[in-house]
Amino acid sequence: MKNKLLYGAMVIISLISFSTVSKANAIMGNDTINVSKTQIEMEDTVAQKDSFSEIESDLDSMKEKKHNSDTTRIRIGKMKIAVIEDGKNIIIDGNDWDDDDDMDEDWTWNEEDSDSNQKHHKSDRFQPHWAGIAIGLNNYATSDFSTSLPPEYRYLDLNTNTSYQIDLNLADVGLNIVKQRIGLVTGIGFRWNNYKFSNTNLVLSKGPDSLMYSYDSTKNYSKSKIAITYLTIPALIEFQIPTQGEDLYLAVGVEGILKLGAHSKNKNESSGYKIKNNSDFYITPYSWDLTARMGYGNFGIYADYHMKPLFKENEGPELYPFSVGVSLNF
Repeated sequence: MKNKLLYGAMVIISLISFSTVSKANAIMGNDTINVSKTQIEMEDTVAQKDSFSEIESDLDSMKEKKHNSDTTRIRIGKMKIAVIEDGKNIIIDGNDWDDDDDMDEDWTWNEEDSDSNQKHHKSDRFQPHWAGIAIGLNNYATSDFSTSLPPEYRYLDLNTNTSYQIDLNLADVGLNIVKQRIGLVTGIGFRWNNYKFSNTNLVLSKGPDSLMYSYDSTKNYSKSKIAITYLTIPALIEFQIPTQGEDLYLAVGVEGILKLGAHSKNKNESSGYKIKNNSDFYITPYSWDLTARMGYGNFGIYADYHMKPLFKENEGPELYPFSVGVSLNF
């Protein structure tokens, strides 16, 4: 009897244990299924996120390659043209980028390296047209602007075909006023004025208080002249007009002149005999010339007019030199 009770208890305990284990397995089985479903959903979401990340990464890579590609940019007015070479293809973009803010941000111009920018920097400084070489013909006029000299001055009649002026303008400086088209000009140069007289036997000399002259027909001179060397400093305002080629320019103002030296010369060409007299001949030591210059590119014409007489007051004839000529600018 005792053994039957023990056996029956063991059977009950076994059934209870089996039932408990079965329920636990059932519960665990459902949980496993639920966990598996959740894991699959999470893995699918992660996979989708990874796919988008890869696409974004590829887009960024393509964008970076686009920026790192070889690009040539050309500007025509407001139009910008980009020729893009990425190693495989060549793309030409001719959109008006000024209307697209994004393009202006993405495509920056290398202003330092472009040829057009070099020209722009070059034009930032006003380019004057004074430095160079000028050659002209000399003459002088009376106070009433007549080139016909009165009888008392006739000994100074000029051979205007051989009376010449040479300017060597060593350097100039331009100060921009309006958009590299209007500017102030100054510089430094030298001038040589030769006045060759019609009467080749004329001999000039410096008297005690005034200019003196005589005629020496014994030597039969073929040349009689007076030569003056000046230092010149201009103060001009210059206007420039752009054209399809070089600029047209017009400059007006004054040139300050300072006498550095003077001499007279008489020469007989056939015999080689000559007389040279170094003197100031009562020549005005300084003056200023009204001047006007115009031209195209490096070639120009000019005219100068002395505002002070050639000789000092009451020490020589009252004559006002002027010259006209051509110039070749540096």
